[in-house]
Amino acid sequence: MADFSVVADVSAALIKLLRTQMCPVPVSAPESIRLAAPGEKNSDFQLGLYLYDMRELSEYRSGTVQRGADNIRRRPPKPLTLNYVLFLNSKAQIAAGAEAEQRILGRALQVLTDYPTVDVNEAHPFSGEIEEQAAVTLLPLSFEEKTKLWSALSQPYQLGIFFSVSPLMLSSRREEPFTRVREIEVRGTSPR
Repeated sequence: MADFSVVADVSAALIKLLRTQMCPVPVSAPESIRLAAPGEKNSDFQLGLYLYDMRELSEYRSGTVQRGADNIRRRPPKPLTLNYVLFLNSKAQIAAGAEAEQRILGRALQVLTDYPTVDVNEAHPFSGEIEEQAAVTLLPLSFEEKTKLWSALSQPYQLGIFFSVSPLMLSSRREEPFTRVREIEVRGTSPR
């Protein structure tokens, strides 16, 4: 299962995908696409990727403890959904113009639909097991929900692409040794 760095590794994989597919057209330099918060003062990027929420994916939850061949019992992994927004840097978009902004967002949307999964095994090589690919799903948020999100970030509303990546199976580091039964002795009464 995936270790704690899987969240950062998936975000990095998304940035790498966007940079590979969007540069040099419509974004001239790969460094212009990066992880960033919407309110960030830095103006040296055009397209930002922001992780705004992580949730447990209850449909995948398993309460069963895993028993390994190494006589170690592990808590079950925590299935997660990561929620992202792709947004244009408000300082950079003034210089870019509305048409260029729409081209950038249009191409970003096209990339997300052309690559509907994230290969967790490639993005997060620390897992000892083969991980399920994580689906990239566009979120059907209402205008009101999007407005609330921007308000919570203390930012004026702006156009963005809201999507999720799931499932990510976050492993537990809590382990307990156990002893396997190797021999059973049955004593009974003799028949009369």
